Amino acid sequence: MKNEQPPMMLAPKEITEEVCKSGESKVSKPFWKVLLSAMLAGFFIGLGYYGYLVLAGNSVMTTVPFFGKFLGGLLFPIGLVLIVIAGGDLFTGNCLLTMGWMSKRYSFSKVLANLGLVYLGNLLGALALAGLMSLSQTASETTREYVLEVAAGKTDLSFLEAMARGILCNILVSLAVYMSFAAKSVGSKVVVLMLPILLFVISGYEHSVANMFVLPFAKILGGEFTIWEMLLNNLLPVTIGNIIGGGVIVPGAYYLIFKR
Repeated sequence: MKNEQPPMMLAPKEITEEVCKSGESKVSKPFWKVLLSAMLAGFFIGLGYYGYLVLAGNSVMTTVPFFGKFLGGLLFPIGLVLIVIAGGDLFTGNCLLTMGWMSKRYSFSKVLANLGLVYLGNLLGALALAGLMSLSQTASETTREYVLEVAAGKTDLSFLEAMARGILCNILVSLAVYMSFAAKSVGSKVVVLMLPILLFVISGYEHSVANMFVLPFAKILGGEFTIWEMLLNNLLPVTIGNIIGGGVIVPGAYYLIFKR
């Protein structure tokens, strides 16, 4: 009798159960652990985004913008890979906690408490990285100019534009995190995480935690936008969009398909 090999990945229905189990673990973690892991996640996302900015803003790459965006998009997901493999709590990924609530595994108040604390931790981590990057003086003149250009575009969006881009972004980011539960090896997890993130980056969607890094960093570098514009034109609508995409659309659809 032949020994049966374990499956290479979880089936779609099994993923939903793993997401719910992960949610139970996340909402029961102590306050300080959630805050610390969220700070790490905000820091990691900023590191990945900075790598993208350095490559995409390179003077050679700007002559063929899509090529630079594509190669930079291969660096951006490194932040999410660090979070999933090493550990961390990311606001956009934790939006999937709503699936456990829909499945009656924990209360909605626990979802809100976790998301609020994780959002704060992500912000603190992203701000810490922005400050460190400024002190390090490693950004070249072309990188600085590109950071300012990117930030100016982000703060010039209308509320609806930013929210729509936030929805599209977190459909992809939450799907990346969701599908990573199916993968059984580190290599397969990395691939699963990178492909949806690459798509969101080259498409120009908006990620609230990444923006927590790039907008303050641009402000330190002399960005002409106001704090009010940063909040109202970007962070607020993008956050709302991220919640809709990753906390309603993706978990809601798969709850109805597999858990209802």
